[in-house]
Amino acid sequence: MKHILKFILPAFGVLLLSGCAKEAKTQANYANKLYFDAWIHVNHPQAVESGNGIYILNDVPGTGAAWNETRDGFAYIDFTVTDLDGQVTNTTHERIAKKVGTYAKGNYYGPKIQIVSDDSCPVGLADALVGMRIGGTRTVAIPSWLQTTTRYSKKEDYLDHSTGNNDAIYTITLRKAIPDGMTGGIANIYRWETDSLEAYVKKNFGPNVDSTAYTTDEGSLKYGFYFQSLTPDPDSTVLNSGSAYSLNYTGRLLNGQVFDTTIADTAKVHGIYDPTRTYEPVQINWADKATDITMGESETAVKDGFKIAVFKMHLNEKARTAFYSVLGYGYSGTGDQIPGFSPLVYELELMKEAD
Repeated sequence: MKHILKFILPAFGVLLLSGCAKEAKTQANYANKLYFDAWIHVNHPQAVESGNGIYILNDVPGTGAAWNETRDGFAYIDFTVTDLDGQVTNTTHERIAKKVGTYAKGNYYGPKIQIVSDDSCPVGLADALVGMRIGGTRTVAIPSWLQTTTRYSKKEDYLDHSTGNNDAIYTITLRKAIPDGMTGGIANIYRWETDSLEAYVKKNFGPNVDSTAYTTDEGSLKYGFYFQSLTPDPDSTVLNSGSAYSLNYTGRLLNGQVFDTTIADTAKVHGIYDPTRTYEPVQINWADKATDITMGESETAVKDGFKIAVFKMHLNEKARTAFYSVLGYGYSGTGDQIPGFSPLVYELELMKEAD
């Protein structure tokens, strides 16, 4: 394809230059635009430009509710991204990752939440969602200058300010649309997340585990947090602030994927074993308040939900906890293992004082 475009671009460029000489002097992405427009002209001559300069190449309409065209809220999407030569650069699909050789067993595959608002989403992706309905799949060509998250008042401004050559083809399936705003005093995105978490807890912890039954060490209710002891008669030994104890743990997503563990066999079974790591109980540094608990000899800070759960435990007790992303890795997630807005589940075992 690149060889074909080399012959087309000179003639195509003359036509554009003849009417856009002034534009060529000011637009930082003018040469990139020549190539992108030529690619569209050759491969998808019937495609019509929309939004700030994207092209919808294929559209299978959904039957669910329409995406919020004010471009705020949260889109729960599956996607695959390729370059103009068809090489996959990113995907949420396990099947495709395996096919192109990028699959890693410890990574998360599945729909992800995309914040669709100013400075939170690539402009071209926000354009691509306009007009979609839940259940629909759309393939869109997005030029490099619309990969930015910076908003400008006119589409010509994107050509003036944004640079790069990462033109891309996105195939997007809209799984759910979550409007911005509040429901019952809780942000809609967190209500959606905790609804999923509550269903998981009822199925896996039992019907009588309620987040409102648990309080922080300061006595206030903790929304989106669940805890269940798995030891009928835990040790009544008083745990001392300033002392160090040993803890085994395994962390999972709601789909069962293990993203971290202190147990070597568990790591091997779930494909996250690291031969350079030592698998053994970690040191938990006890404190008078959950918020002050740390982990390891370097006293690493840990996520709030993890600390609250450990603080509720007794010596030689096994327990499990689940909590929403506000108490975990938040809207951004971490690495390829934990996507944004992910509730977390931990299995815990608190043991003897650390050596």
